[in-house]
Amino acid sequence: MALTPQLPEARMKTKKRGGENTNRKTALLALSISIIIVLVVTQVHTPSIGQARGTTTTTTTTTNTPGTISVQGTGQVDVQPDRGILTIGVSTTATTAGTAAQNNAQTSSAVITALNGIGIDNSNIQTSYYYLSPQYSYSNGVSTLTGYQVTNEFRVTVVGTGQTIQQLGTTIGKVIDTATSNGANQIYGVEFTASSDALQQARLTAVKDAALDASQQAHTIASALGVNITGVVSVTTNPVYPQPVYFQGVTTLAVGVTTPIVPPQSLTVTATVQATFSIS
Repeated sequence: MALTPQLPEARMKTKKRGGENTNRKTALLALSISIIIVLVVTQVHTPSIGQARGTTTTTTTTTNTPGTISVQGTGQVDVQPDRGILTIGVSTTATTAGTAAQNNAQTSSAVITALNGIGIDNSNIQTSYYYLSPQYSYSNGVSTLTGYQVTNEFRVTVVGTGQTIQQLGTTIGKVIDTATSNGANQIYGVEFTASSDALQQARLTAVKDAALDASQQAHTIASALGVNITGVVSVTTNPVYPQPVYFQGVTTLAVGVTTPIVPPQSLTVTATVQATFSIS
């Protein structure tokens, strides 16, 4: 009789425990499904994130750093020389500094006057160097003052505007002979050049030709690569300096014979341009 009232309670407890187990299973099942969904979503979404980053990087690189082509163009222009520049010197020695300087002044003046007489104006004669120095002799380690030397050098420009190359050479040879026959004893070669206006025009033409050369190179490269030139990123020009031509080893000849000077047929003015072009 004592067991009779316990049966329903036992069944109720068993039933209650069964319900709790069912609820737990349901909760666990729901949790498992949630975890699986999260994992699936994460696995699906993660490659998408990686792909999006890769695409963004590529696009940014292409947009912000466009392709470029860098080239160097060269332009050269020939100019006919129309003048020659030579350095003529007078060197004198004497036992005293005053006498050496006076003798030098007399000889230098004679040279300049003679050059004026053949058409060289004073505006084309400029002093470039003047030096007075004591002279010594050495014997057994002892130096003895023997005199003084004075050197006076002047730069002479021979303008041959309107002359042929041969006539310019003849005129320069005549200048050399005139100077040496009147006391000049130093000749330091000849530099051939052209007028400032002619050189400036040659510089501008050379720069223009260099820019065209750079453009042609860039378009040739772009065509070979299958891309298009879309603009100019930067352009840099180098300073243009004409290359003077020097005639060395001037030697005077016998009286009555003009020293032969053969000028170059042309002077070359060269310009370079570095250019960078954008492409697409």
